[in-house]
Amino acid sequence: MKTIRFLSFFVPAAFLAVSCNSGKPYEVKVSGRGIDFLPDSSYALVWERGDDIRFDPAVAYSFITGGKFELSFTDSLVRTYDLYLFEDLSLPSQMQFFQFFSDKVPVKFTFSNGNGDIKADVDASEENEEIYVYRDKWDEIFRVPDSLYNEYFEYINEKYIEPEADFPEEGTDEYDRLKAWTDSIAEIEEKISPLYQEWQLDRMRTHKSLAALEKITRVLESEIGDITIDAAYDSLSPVYLELFNEYKEIYPDNPMVRSIESKLAVMESLRPGKPAPDFSAPSLDGSRHSLSELIEGKIAVLDCWASWCAPCRRHSIELITVYEKYKDKGFTVVGVAREYETLDDMKEAIESDGYPWIQLYDLDGAEGVWPLYGLSGAGGGIFLIDRDGKIVRHVVEIKEVEEYLEENL
Repeated sequence: MKTIRFLSFFVPAAFLAVSCNSGKPYEVKVSGRGIDFLPDSSYALVWERGDDIRFDPAVAYSFITGGKFELSFTDSLVRTYDLYLFEDLSLPSQMQFFQFFSDKVPVKFTFSNGNGDIKADVDASEENEEIYVYRDKWDEIFRVPDSLYNEYFEYINEKYIEPEADFPEEGTDEYDRLKAWTDSIAEIEEKISPLYQEWQLDRMRTHKSLAALEKITRVLESEIGDITIDAAYDSLSPVYLELFNEYKEIYPDNPMVRSIESKLAVMESLRPGKPAPDFSAPSLDGSRHSLSELIEGKIAVLDCWASWCAPCRRHSIELITVYEKYKDKGFTVVGVAREYETLDDMKEAIESDGYPWIQLYDLDGAEGVWPLYGLSGAGGGIFLIDRDGKIVRHVVEIKEVEEYLEENL
């Protein structure tokens, strides 16, 4: 039995599905008890790792009654899932999550609450308990900074959040004190982090498991995302890449392995100088258009955005001035909105923000534009394309577009 805990301010990182060989459907059973710190009618919900819990339906759910829950669902191979505890579905800050694999051994959690953290004992298969060997070690090494963070957040909650008081402005003594507080904790973390990394790498080398593979692929997925944005294509961690190559020999057909290989291929396809991946998608008038058709012979920006993505919309709005300045000089913009279930919010955003260029849409991911360009469901991206239809770069700031246009138009 392994002891784990979840920090209430932690947000789950990137998705990777875990699998053995596909087989006959079987029942996956998950239960929890000791949840007396949450009121009856709270929820226990399960999503597959990688699902967007804002939009994707839960795989299974149960009400928490008397501090307990039981739920089950059907699977045909071993994947990675996350169990969330919600007191109120309208309050995402109250989310809790616990990872598990969907094997045939029941997963039993016993929860407790203390010092701002929710802890759990886990009684499950060896593969599931191996997941929490890593978290146990994390808890051991990061116990001091975690405790200090808890004190900090308790102070912030009592001083500002509960009384709905304004957070201190930059330059004030209180602001400087709070910044010094968090900086000191970050300094402690920076000093002890190598201890965990060293232990983790040793564990991955000496204990081959799906739990280790999940961590390796998660690191690589994060690095691939950063590389795609920064165009630093030779900066993949050689240590984790070497481990991945070892593990893919052990688990050649595992979906995690296939996922990383696919992402590596996408990363290569987005290198500067490579042809921009072509696609077709519908516009709001019902007609379909291909990217290559819309940008032929022009310098172009592919603006992948979403009505619900505030940073995307800020960048798109910034792009309007650039578009108006260069649209008659051989420059164009193609927008693609990643929407869910309905186009109503997209239409409202276009009207509100005033985008003057053609808008296509990828409703519920049906067109596959986001994975084609290495984007996650959490946001969008902007790509600068030259007259020959080749990628110049993944744009971070709109000024990069204007600088390129000034030099090339």
